[in-house]
Amino acid sequence: MYPNPKRAKKLYAEVVPKTVDEYLTSIEKYPSQSKKDQILNPAWHVHNGKPPSEKIVMPFSMLLNLVGSSNAENKEILWKFINRFHQDIKPENHPILDGLTEFAINYFKDKVEPNKKFKKPSANEKKALENLVLKLSEIKTNLKPEEIQTIVYSTGKENGYEQNLRDWFKLIYQVVFGEENGPRMGYFVSFFGLNETIELMKDKINNN
Repeated sequence: MYPNPKRAKKLYAEVVPKTVDEYLTSIEKYPSQSKKDQILNPAWHVHNGKPPSEKIVMPFSMLLNLVGSSNAENKEILWKFINRFHQDIKPENHPILDGLTEFAINYFKDKVEPNKKFKKPSANEKKALENLVLKLSEIKTNLKPEEIQTIVYSTGKENGYEQNLRDWFKLIYQVVFGEENGPRMGYFVSFFGLNETIELMKDKINNN
């Protein structure tokens, strides 16, 4: 969207999360860029040369996954998950993120939830996912997102997905989130909570 604003594009609701995340990336890059690059930054044009200054805490796509997994009906619930990982941030100091929490709830209800298609895993797929649940249940709650992500990777390799980890993550997303694409699992677990993620996965594995 932003790199080629003059190029004709098909606009449909599904491009919203990707475009929002591109916008957030532009805002985050702006303060560290040279004057020349700042003027080329889409955020400069969107905000008439005065982009907001705010550290981006999480992408919009992650917020959508949190909405779906937590059944959040209001932004206060989402902020509880955000503060679990970032205890020191407050809505009044992060107006962009605070606004996105409400947008995420509305977008999820209107465009995401009606189109979810949860996959019923085969016997082998179910065994692989159960092994992931077992691995997650053995780790400490204070593990860093990157470390959790490594565990998810290694579990896939150990369960027949060594040659195609893309299919491993696709399986997780289809069974747990009802979509073919999803968040980086390490960060999702950190935001959503280790025990909550384990219970969510158990529920989806056994009830889809």
